Amino acid sequence: MKTGTHAHTGKNTTGLAYLQQRIQDALNTPIGSLVGHRDYGSRVYELVDRNVDPGFYMQAYIRLAEAINNPVNGLNDIKLTTMAITRAEEHQIELTLQFILLENGEPIKMEGILIEQ
Repeated sequence: MKTGTHAHTGKNTTGLAYLQQRIQDALNTPIGSLVGHRDYGSRVYELVDRNVDPGFYMQAYIRLAEAINNPVNGLNDIKLTTMAITRAEEHQIELTLQFILLENGEPIKMEGILIEQ
């Protein structure tokens, strides 16, 4: 599993905590907003203030799959299997993701990933 720097403490981090940080960072970064890495990020932010209807869920799933499968986002160590999207609060979407770690085939469920505007 990858190792990196914790976003708030600056200390080394690894495991599921670092994976969740990487996922949340990629999903909360609007695509095209990083000058040096225009392809990094996602289009999920476009949905935060939309009405929740059947079209909302379809667009959310499309944007999530695009972001997780985008090699620039560095999430190539997981394979997404299931996604669940709920409204957490105003201006927030909460995700529950199930995926498989490609290094060992272990199934993982990650809850509480927040997408905010």
